Amino acid sequence: MKVLVVGMTKNPGGIETVVMNYVRNADPRRVQFDFLSASPYIAYEDELLERGSRVAHVPLRHEHPIIFRNELKRFMDAHANEYDAIWVHLCSLVNIDFLKSAYSHGIPKRIIHCHNSQNMWGGFRNMIHAFHRGQITKYATDYWTCSEDAVEWFYGDGIKENPKYAYIPNAINPEDVVFDAHKRIEVREAMGWGGKVVLGNVARLHPQKNQSFLLHALAPILTPSSNVILTIVGDGVLRDSLCQEAEALGIADNVQFLGLRDDVHNLYQGMDAFVLPSKFEGVSIAFLEAQSNGLPCLISDTLSDEGIVNDNVTKLPITAGSEGQWLSAVRQLDDSGNRTQHPHVKGSRHDIHQQVETFYARLRC
Repeated sequence: MKVLVVGMTKNPGGIETVVMNYVRNADPRRVQFDFLSASPYIAYEDELLERGSRVAHVPLRHEHPIIFRNELKRFMDAHANEYDAIWVHLCSLVNIDFLKSAYSHGIPKRIIHCHNSQNMWGGFRNMIHAFHRGQITKYATDYWTCSEDAVEWFYGDGIKENPKYAYIPNAINPEDVVFDAHKRIEVREAMGWGGKVVLGNVARLHPQKNQSFLLHALAPILTPSSNVILTIVGDGVLRDSLCQEAEALGIADNVQFLGLRDDVHNLYQGMDAFVLPSKFEGVSIAFLEAQSNGLPCLISDTLSDEGIVNDNVTKLPITAGSEGQWLSAVRQLDDSGNRTQHPHVKGSRHDIHQQVETFYARLRC
């Protein structure tokens, strides 16, 4: 089957990782993935091209709305009849133009895949999302979600009764991040982490991910005299303001902003704990990866239990005044470095090898 994938951006974030996990683990004799994006370049594009995928680009809609519509129509006119399915990954229903175009051009299977439980931006976009929510059953044939907690906000009431609704848990390849004691030593030496307690956050620098709360909560143990450091892996709109906050709090020396990295799987090896204070999520890929590595994880209690597979996960509040609970939890972390007792992702519903088989079946039905 030939599948046209929409939703990848230049940022190697959660959606991009989800898609690549399928691309890397699906049988290319059974499914061919091509890509259409309103980004001039998408994460992993070179790898996709090497794997034989076709990658096409249209202009950003908000920058060039007329050219966007014309280029999208031109692509669909030329290629829609080549595809058995379009797989549209979205964090909200603000832009469903790709889905509408697939509908009008007759792509038979039109999958919309939900990846978030709230609108990241709010305001007028909430109104557009709500309007499109009432239209979505006209344009899509299949309704997938990475989190059942996200369903009501994203799709509205009643979608679970639709026979084409499916809960598709986010999944990773556990072997990619399995704990390796020798690699841990190498990473810590290369990163200059020897003798430090390393708290890791892997996420976009965005209000949703709530890194500002983390800086304020952990400031008392991130002082220059401390052996604790916070490593933030990712980039985004808040990078400058977060750097300024770290400076203002006097903890800049013990907070590392590593930006986008292509060695995140190795960085987990050198960390001592994973911290995720997000205001909301679908199911965080980084959280699954951290668990697969066996890292103790501190996450916000606003997140559902769907992505929890290990027994060393602690949920904590992120309300005003709760910073002390995060501080206390960090101080109580086991610093033995023994993570071999905890990785339970392998064989679970979050194992990509399990989900690829479900993917094949859903494509055929």
